[in-house]
Amino acid sequence: MAKKDELDDVFASLDKLNPEATYLKDNALSNVDTWYDTGCYALNAILGGSCREGGVPKGRLVGFSGPSQSGKTFIINKILGNAQKQGIHPVIFDTEFAVDAASTEGVGLDASRTKYVPVYTVEQCRNQVVALLDSIKEKGLQGKFIISIDSLGNLASQKEVDDAAKDKSAMDMGLRAKQLKSMMRILTYKAGAAGCTILFSNHTYDDPSALMPSLIKQAAGGSGPQYMASILCQLAKKNERQDASNDEDEILPEARNYSGTTLRFLTTKNRFVPPLLQAEIYLNYKTGLDKYSGVKDMAVNHGVLTQTGSTFQIGVESEDGKRKVGDKIGYYKNFRKDIELWENFIIPELDKKLKSAYKYGK
Repeated sequence: MAKKDELDDVFASLDKLNPEATYLKDNALSNVDTWYDTGCYALNAILGGSCREGGVPKGRLVGFSGPSQSGKTFIINKILGNAQKQGIHPVIFDTEFAVDAASTEGVGLDASRTKYVPVYTVEQCRNQVVALLDSIKEKGLQGKFIISIDSLGNLASQKEVDDAAKDKSAMDMGLRAKQLKSMMRILTYKAGAAGCTILFSNHTYDDPSALMPSLIKQAAGGSGPQYMASILCQLAKKNERQDASNDEDEILPEARNYSGTTLRFLTTKNRFVPPLLQAEIYLNYKTGLDKYSGVKDMAVNHGVLTQTGSTFQIGVESEDGKRKVGDKIGYYKNFRKDIELWENFIIPELDKKLKSAYKYGK
């Protein structure tokens, strides 16, 4: 094996050509050191492999796709709000006029400190995001910003706009998809170099020609987002009626007994932990998102809790010996708001299990 000084001599010409070249272990572009909280432990886990330390990675492209009203904008704005609390500056590129001050502040995003940029075409979006990323790097502010594009599916091509102005109805011939793919290719490197996470939402649709419907839905805009994103998460929703056995499940009086929505998240692509992981999270229309939602089922799956019928027991012994295997904690409603149990036992023990279970095999 060559010695280090010999390797340095060999790599010297390469380092002159590319100042960002270094050893992989020390590379700030490919190694993620910061994750942004999604507001829900279960979602953090399936995205980043840990309830507390997972979530959305810094400097990567992360996409949330799904049908209308499935929670895409909600969860993206929730992430922006949590990043803002860490001193990160959010920038929203809005293509649908679907983001307003009232809705963002409802999920903890300070609208007075959030830059809002309406965009119309793929070219316009690409040029403005690239200009922002270049400026971030030039000013030495890497890692200080987070961007959302809401949504890719509503971006038109400049050709579409020009044709409409000329009253022409020529076929697109895949030009928009090619432009979106080009945009994503450019943003992938520039986002990493600027240490800037780019979140984007996208629309999904069913393929009417498919004989066997797929679990993974088709997304608008071609294959660009699928290839370039580090994480893709597909959403689905189910409206929930008020649970008569749960008197704490608050409801709006005009909601006709519908108390909220269950959001299902499926990671269709993930470069950090194995893909095709699912989490179901309950969003109450009145009280909002519970950060522990979905963790109970995950804890049962990994043996931290055990379930017998409708009651639960401790599945592993805690380090301090206060929680022992087989200790009964009763019905879910009995410990649903027991913060001490969640924070000091269930979450730490589950994270230990996940760090082992979600590792890629050798």
